[in-house]
Amino acid sequence: MQESDGPRPADAIGTTGRGGDDSVSATPIAVPTGETGPRVDAPCGPVRGVWRRIVSASRARPPYARFERSGAFYGIPYAEAPIGARRLMAPVPRARWAEERPAVLPGPTPQRGSIFGDSAIPEPSVEGEDMLNLNVFTPLPGDVDAGLPVYVWIHGGGWSSGCQASPWYDGAAFNRDGVVTVVVSYRLGFDGYGWVEDSDAPFNRGLLDQIAALEWVRRNIVVFGGDPGNVTIGGQSAGGGNVLALMACPRARGLFRRAISESGAVTDIPADRARSTARRMARFCGIEPNLKGWRELNYARVLSVTAEFEKQIERRNDEHGVEREVPDALVERIGAAITPGPDMGDMGIVYGPTVDGDLLPLPVREALAQGAGEDIPLLTMSTTHEFIWIAFGLAQELGGRSAEEVMVQAGMDAGLAADYVAAHDELTGGEHLCLGNLISDTMFHTPLLGWARARDDRARSRAGSSAGAPAGSAGTWVSRFAWESPETGWSTHCFEVPFAFDCLSHPYCDHTLRAAPLQTLADAVHGDWVRFILTGDPGWEPWDGRGLGRTYGDPRGSVPEGAVDGEVFAIDLRLLEAGERLAETMTTMTTMTETAGSAE
Repeated sequence: MQESDGPRPADAIGTTGRGGDDSVSATPIAVPTGETGPRVDAPCGPVRGVWRRIVSASRARPPYARFERSGAFYGIPYAEAPIGARRLMAPVPRARWAEERPAVLPGPTPQRGSIFGDSAIPEPSVEGEDMLNLNVFTPLPGDVDAGLPVYVWIHGGGWSSGCQASPWYDGAAFNRDGVVTVVVSYRLGFDGYGWVEDSDAPFNRGLLDQIAALEWVRRNIVVFGGDPGNVTIGGQSAGGGNVLALMACPRARGLFRRAISESGAVTDIPADRARSTARRMARFCGIEPNLKGWRELNYARVLSVTAEFEKQIERRNDEHGVEREVPDALVERIGAAITPGPDMGDMGIVYGPTVDGDLLPLPVREALAQGAGEDIPLLTMSTTHEFIWIAFGLAQELGGRSAEEVMVQAGMDAGLAADYVAAHDELTGGEHLCLGNLISDTMFHTPLLGWARARDDRARSRAGSSAGAPAGSAGTWVSRFAWESPETGWSTHCFEVPFAFDCLSHPYCDHTLRAAPLQTLADAVHGDWVRFILTGDPGWEPWDGRGLGRTYGDPRGSVPEGAVDGEVFAIDLRLLEAGERLAETMTTMTTMTETAGSAE
């Protein structure tokens, strides 16, 4: 029997906001009620969570049920602990437990500190071996007839850090709006994605963990009030990249219905490179690259070594750890950036979804272009300046040159270089900022637009349509988060997360928001996400040949709030097309060289 005295939809509740006050509250989004927590007898085993009262800051009144309480279940294991003989192997579904399991505190996290230093997102490290766990937030625990839509969140962190225990990932606001929320933990770094010599250990263990979690959702979520047939997956940064990889993964088909990729990055690491990287890191660690060698190092040690190893990769060292001599490193770096598919190793990221020919038969970019996930509605978002902080390592390499001059030297058309600089006149702190922003744009903006265009082109081709939304198209929606921090004047990576989760009242948000009056902006972003999760349509037109998308929080007022506008994306589209032309030229030159060599 399911025990639940939980909340029911209550139209009379409305919002519990602050009327006309649009400032950030000092109250958490959800506070414990002190009641006996809800118990759920799930197929995985009985669990007892905690009741929280939802303290809503939202003034929006969307056309769906509102709830006033949230049941939180933390640290539910979905797979056996990846230790001992299970270390570096595919996840094994967790055996059912018979005794009631307390689910009142966050479970162990795979991360043991961030590879990026202080994170923009509060992400605690929780010690323990049972790291393959998830959190469930639901307004109707135990109600098997509720059939609420489900949102499964996959955290970011460069595939080497980040965790499921962040308070920013609390699902209370989604619960308020009738969405069951699940936050997933998965293995990171080498343990999650590294190659193991002479072993049946699979490449993409972190991705397999996420699939195992989605399979857990399919088996168990109905007793938490969710509909296993109405699951949306979402993630930010590496999590957004994982979402795209899952769309490209045949084994994940049928486990989710919709997808949200927020600042999604794609690694598309070739298997040969993954093998080479593993051998190099094994030498760095003084071990053999086989199962025995890697198991000599515990999980925490591997992560700490990985951080230093990735710095070597970022410094462009060769396979023996010796820094390569480059005639003009800055021009080389910009040239690599403006060619489609920049190497994420340039950011010191060497582990992530790998094209292994099995779980990922094709590169994600290629798979999406060929129709993988074409039946899945996709909502995307990026921030204006994403990884602009890359620029701080470029200033000393300029040598008195302008950003425009370096771009042209790297192979960019002079007209496009001039227009790109003009389009980013807000970057007034030095020429290096524009170059850093260019690298950032080619990591996030142009790939995103490339996926949107490829999905739209394929849908039109199949429908025989050249104008208007093609019949039966799942649709791709593009958006840009443009609000700029009062502290930096930029809209950078991770800033949009508390708006999407509508958790601006969390104390750590002060670090980012500086008490700016932003609840209306959170209402817009979060509201559109909820609408997409409920209906598969966020409320504006999907991407088509006109290149339209939605902008949130434009600081200069040049784009009306929430407007669907093409100008915001125009320069990025030109950058994408120029990069494709450059790639074609390079391919042609390579072919001609190989042909000439064969003739000799």
